[in-house]
Amino acid sequence: MSYERVNYDPTFKPVQGIYENRLRQFINNGGDYKDLNLPKFYDYKRISLDRNHVKVYWYQVPFEKNSSPVSPDKRPPWSEVIGNDKAGKIYWQEASINQPFGPSWSTTWFKVELHIPKDWMLNENDQLVFDWDCSNEGVVIDPNTLNPKTAFSGGDRTEYLLPKADDGKYFFYVETGNNGMFGCGEGSDINPPNDNRYFHLKKADIVLPDWEARALYIDFWMVSDAARELPGDSWQKHQARTICNKVMDIFDPKDRSSVKRCRNLLKNEYFDKYVDSADVYRHGNEDILTDVYGMGNCHIDTAWLWPFAETRRKIVRSWSSQCTLMEEYPEYQFVASQAQQFKWLLEDHPRFFKECLIPKFQQNQFFPIGGSWVENDTNMPGSEALARQFFFGQRFFLKHFGSKSTVFWLPDTFGYSSQVPQLCQLSGIDKFLTQKLSWNNINSFPHSTFNWAGLDGTQLLTHMPPGNTYTADSHFGDVLRTAKQNKTSEYYGSGLMLYGKGDGGGGPTREMLEKMRRIRSMSNRNGNVVPKLEVGKTIEEFYDDILARTDNGKDLPTWSGELYFEFHRGTYTSQANTKRLMRFSEIKIHDLEWIATKTSMLFPDQYIYPAKEINDLWENILLCQFHDVLPGSCIEIVYKHEALPMLQAVIEKCADLIIEALKVLKNNSKSQNIKPIKTLVWSDSDSAFVSSVEESAVKVTEASEYITLSNEKLKVMISKQSGSITSIIDLDTEVEYLDLKNGRNKHGANQFVIFDDKPLSWQAWDTELYSVNQYTYLNKAETVVISENSKDKASVKVIIPVEEGCKIITTISLSATLNSNKDDSFIDIHTHVDNWNARNKFLKVEFPVKVRSDFASYETQFGITRRPTHYNTSWDVAKFEVCSHKFADYSEYNKGVSIFNDSKFGFSTHGNLMRLSILRSPKAPDAHADMGSHDIRYAIYPHAGALSSTTVRLAHEFNYIHRYEVPATIYDSFDQVIKITGDSNVVLSNIKRGEDDVDINSNYAIGQHEKRSMIVRVYESLGGDSSVVLKTSLPIKKVVKVDNLENEIEVVTFTSNSKTSTAEIPINLNAFEVASYKLCV
Repeated sequence: MSYERVNYDPTFKPVQGIYENRLRQFINNGGDYKDLNLPKFYDYKRISLDRNHVKVYWYQVPFEKNSSPVSPDKRPPWSEVIGNDKAGKIYWQEASINQPFGPSWSTTWFKVELHIPKDWMLNENDQLVFDWDCSNEGVVIDPNTLNPKTAFSGGDRTEYLLPKADDGKYFFYVETGNNGMFGCGEGSDINPPNDNRYFHLKKADIVLPDWEARALYIDFWMVSDAARELPGDSWQKHQARTICNKVMDIFDPKDRSSVKRCRNLLKNEYFDKYVDSADVYRHGNEDILTDVYGMGNCHIDTAWLWPFAETRRKIVRSWSSQCTLMEEYPEYQFVASQAQQFKWLLEDHPRFFKECLIPKFQQNQFFPIGGSWVENDTNMPGSEALARQFFFGQRFFLKHFGSKSTVFWLPDTFGYSSQVPQLCQLSGIDKFLTQKLSWNNINSFPHSTFNWAGLDGTQLLTHMPPGNTYTADSHFGDVLRTAKQNKTSEYYGSGLMLYGKGDGGGGPTREMLEKMRRIRSMSNRNGNVVPKLEVGKTIEEFYDDILARTDNGKDLPTWSGELYFEFHRGTYTSQANTKRLMRFSEIKIHDLEWIATKTSMLFPDQYIYPAKEINDLWENILLCQFHDVLPGSCIEIVYKHEALPMLQAVIEKCADLIIEALKVLKNNSKSQNIKPIKTLVWSDSDSAFVSSVEESAVKVTEASEYITLSNEKLKVMISKQSGSITSIIDLDTEVEYLDLKNGRNKHGANQFVIFDDKPLSWQAWDTELYSVNQYTYLNKAETVVISENSKDKASVKVIIPVEEGCKIITTISLSATLNSNKDDSFIDIHTHVDNWNARNKFLKVEFPVKVRSDFASYETQFGITRRPTHYNTSWDVAKFEVCSHKFADYSEYNKGVSIFNDSKFGFSTHGNLMRLSILRSPKAPDAHADMGSHDIRYAIYPHAGALSSTTVRLAHEFNYIHRYEVPATIYDSFDQVIKITGDSNVVLSNIKRGEDDVDINSNYAIGQHEKRSMIVRVYESLGGDSSVVLKTSLPIKKVVKVDNLENEIEVVTFTSNSKTSTAEIPINLNAFEVASYKLCV
């Protein structure tokens, strides 16, 4: 055939935009041309609910109006419902298409009977599908084993692949929860829920699919995406467009066999021959590095727009679907975090846990990961609570899976404490994954793969998926973005793509796994302009690849300090009652462990340490630290019916258990004399807490414009007009600590201010930068009166109107000081906000101080975080609201001011102004968030010199206020169980019994090693190498330094002092080091 001399049939150049836009028609399941394109052939046969071949019956679980939506009767066990059905105790009714089911949060059960028509003439390889959509969440339950088979989620997941049935008959149950994947929000997912929402049955069909046509759908989708999204200078892009148009040209809507021809064209021109198999990942050019590692996951928020009670069902729905997928896709691997969720699954569905999940774990397809109890907030949990997240998470995994996680898996939380790396390493974790920093609304975080160095220098190998999501749909664009958006490609060019429906659970789908096979096949055939995607490698293998290609991480950049999240800053303040009860719970369980440990060590034959009860309490505390619960971004029922009652119950149970321990102490003394004990010890305790008969006076005087409080150390002046503190003077040095001449606050300290609080979105989560300059001072007091004037304390009560129906009652007190510790004097303030009823307002209290420094110090877990007090850079500006624990301190060389608090976390310090955040009033997702009355206690501590251990000690004492009575004859032995001497910046924070001790029979024991032992936790609080000596009266035989899981690190030498009958354990700590010691008797 020769080149034609004359052109009789001219050819035009296709117009790229037109030919690309045309491609969407071919697989569009709507529009004008559905019956003329591929959707026409998706099914061979389909029968909708006809009450002959498809029969569906329904039963509504009783749901009384105004009853608790989370009570157990609303979600009865499967065995109960199915047992009652078999006993004929349930009245079933026939269901109809479009029938509504509800209301919100209720449960509807369905009984499904299918009978395949004989004229379908099925062959052995035909795979039938039950297609179900009730717009809500559901799960298929085998009536014989009661094991779940797969989930329905309305839209995303509607198909159940039916097993083979020789007689063509099927029978199974579907349990549905009447809520969507994202709850029941009215108008928007994150709006308050509509508690009277109903969900309609849209589909109940038995289907014989044309699997070849459905495969062509995936083929064409992926190649057409390549045509749209590959770079314009790549031949692969243009070839993809050309081939897809050829497919559309040869497709014949009147000829089903054209589907096969279309597939063959695509296979011959753009895919390799392994496109339909897991083998696709074992082929391709091995010299080309992998660009993208895919890992399945289904992030399940333990509570958010739904309650804990519904999460328990989301878990089994989501994970059963994944186990089913693993049967079909051998390459598929799935990770799931949060030990709490595994425990719930084990409690609710032990057979599924043991018969389905464990085998998939053993086959290296289902991987527990994360190492924490829940995917927790890391900003606000107290020091010990953050450590216990890992303690309980890792021990649960060790107990039930025989291995612990080496990766802290926290894709979605609102900032990352600078002590996370150290606590992770102490818990057997050296890797970290998150992606939330991609949501920053001011600065773009500069790294994808890096070393994160914490407060003490401990580091974690960290990866942030470049696709900026943990819920990728495995689209071609998801893979392309993961490959192209890597910010650290000069060091490590690969990235993780976390795919699967998430937040509300769900996880990966068949469609996602099919798409990824196509993408890898395209890469095998067309080179790495199509990113090379790997599926079937574990998370461990991914991190090992990072280490192998970066000289064990040494080539990677380092980020030091906290990973501050430039978004959701309002979560430091939202849901004040939850935060308050959380602080109180942490303190109360600290006290319980302190008293129970000492009692069990002193009287082992009379008192057994209540390990199981304490562990149960810790589990509830840690559960409520989930990253939407404690931050305050859940719907109302989570707080009203679950978190608040749960935390209140923790406090009450701790009190009961403390009483039981104290009874043992009292029973071991005949003396009626009692002495109060504290649950903290300090290395300078002798000087700090010795009583003195020389008690200084405290005075109160009143003039026309001011009321003045004074003791031997401080003079405090309070304006009778505004009620604010206008002067704080150190009487020894005559130094004034307040600055009312400069800055915007010229009113005084303890000055309340209302900020406008209308964020761009995410009301409960966000407070925005522009709100900082939109404020009103509450400076007209209704009442300023002396409310107490005794030898011990003088107080002034101030009443300030806020708006109609709301007022602030604040009491400013100054106590008499002991001569031995008058430098510890501070101004104690109790504020009661009566009937807070604002809408989108933010209440704060300000302290204008005569201090100038470029940083302020904020307590964090086991240390402090320093943050700027200026706005030099956009990174500084972003920190206009930060998280603080028991104190914030602003100091210059020779003086400073600390602000203590008993239940607050939001703070800011800029210029000369310190500001404590009190209350917010967002209206979504909880319309009643923070409405009502609140009590807050805080204090102003002016001090000489820079921040010191005195602030650390006083802030602890300000929070750990409980005193417990023991017989005077036992006081000394009780006190001498553990003491500390040495550098005062070292804090002895916690004691507990060794978890593996034989006598306590802990449910978290991994192997019983010691008869009796005590764990002692200490940390360096201010940032310097330090030395202390632990002293104990216990007859110890061995001391070992242990990690956070109580595994031995090294043996520690100690000496015995025969004169005092004590053992002395000298220890050295690095700056901000957290160290734990096991004292074995």
